[in-house]
Amino acid sequence: MAYVFRRMRLSALMILALCSVVAARASELSDKCDRLLDGVPDGGQAGMAVYDLGINAWLYRHDANQPLTLASTTKSLIAAAALTQLGTQFRFRTQVYTVGPLGSRIQGLGIIGGGDPCLDGHFSDDQPERIFADWAEQLKGQGITAIDGDLVIDSRLFSGPIRPETYPQDQDNQQRWYSAPASAFAWNDNCIEVRVVPTRVGERANVEVRPNSGRITVTNQTRSIAGKGDKAIFVTRDRTGNAVTVTGNYSAATPWFPVSIRTDPDLLAGDQVRASLLAAGIPVSGKVRLGPVDARAGRLVIDHASPLVPAVTLMNQHSQNFYGEQLLRILGFERAHEGSVAAGTKATLQVLRRLIGPSADTITLLDGSGLSYGNAASAEVMVDVFAAMHRSPLREVFYDSLKVRDVGKVPGRVKTGTLAVATCLVGYLDPPSGHRLAFAMLFNRGTSRDFGWAPKIRDQLYRLLADQ
Repeated sequence: MAYVFRRMRLSALMILALCSVVAARASELSDKCDRLLDGVPDGGQAGMAVYDLGINAWLYRHDANQPLTLASTTKSLIAAAALTQLGTQFRFRTQVYTVGPLGSRIQGLGIIGGGDPCLDGHFSDDQPERIFADWAEQLKGQGITAIDGDLVIDSRLFSGPIRPETYPQDQDNQQRWYSAPASAFAWNDNCIEVRVVPTRVGERANVEVRPNSGRITVTNQTRSIAGKGDKAIFVTRDRTGNAVTVTGNYSAATPWFPVSIRTDPDLLAGDQVRASLLAAGIPVSGKVRLGPVDARAGRLVIDHASPLVPAVTLMNQHSQNFYGEQLLRILGFERAHEGSVAAGTKATLQVLRRLIGPSADTITLLDGSGLSYGNAASAEVMVDVFAAMHRSPLREVFYDSLKVRDVGKVPGRVKTGTLAVATCLVGYLDPPSGHRLAFAMLFNRGTSRDFGWAPKIRDQLYRLLADQ
């Protein structure tokens, strides 16, 4: 009995000693963080929280319960929900069926969109045309030589507006690649890409466009010149449709330049499929149209699957808005059989509530990318999500999906977020103490006169945490 008592007393003393060390460490960190955050000007807003995952204790909190605009750190919430709800074995499926029986000449071709964001250059060595060219070769390999009917796109997986209505509505934002719409059948990040190739000096340059679609009209106001031409390509897209205008003087071929598709993304992807079939010697006599595809009435000829984890990783590390919006709608469909923004945000919050409890109810989620200014959460809630993922079986997958941001030899994995009104940083650090930290730094411009102060304070705080 005396031995047991001595052990209990020793354990209690060790706990007290540990608590004392933690308190001293937290006090020192608080003093340093407070001094840096004193640099936030009048009207500016800052929320910060730091949690030691090794001892399960808060090290620092500053206005940590104040909901602030998240910018692209919103994607880390989508990633956590998608991995938790869908699982690492989830596959996006795009299925292609014959209309009627399989033969050398088929009555039509049906494509059932599965919301796959990965039919793009990121997963085809920057050759997105190769994806549908490969499909055409698969069809030829099954003996198909002609399609005597329509190419039907079944886009019913997704519903509602193709863009969140809370996106910035000015023309500049709306035509940028990061405002690309979501669609059940998407190709090349749902962007129109334009490339300029000079011809003879003084004449118009050639303007190349993909997708290869008659639904895209081009106004060519370019000029081929000798010597040094424009370094950038000048492209504008119509406010209401898919018409593009290209201007400028060019002496060398440009890279592909993306602008977001305005309307009919499923049909434009279908047009690219049709062009790929024709290039492979498989003519399509009918038109490309939307409609239901009855899988029971034909033969499955292509079953294209893309894994979830690489898509989540690309979304987080490259901050691809389009991927976030696709995943949001997939979550809505998986939980409520409705692939819409409304169903997706509701489903995401339900999954997050399962992860962190009622505090998830304080999150405001308007989209899957963070482009809407109204996406908001507190620093403490963001850390709660990262702590929950650290404790879950998905710990390493989620960690690896984040962007590497080491400080010297101190490993760090983060998700950044930047808007005109917000500069945010959330993630993990593995400082010399040996305990991984989960942290969130959310800076909003508020009513401050400028916003140049935020990145400087953010980076100073990040280096400070790396020294712990």
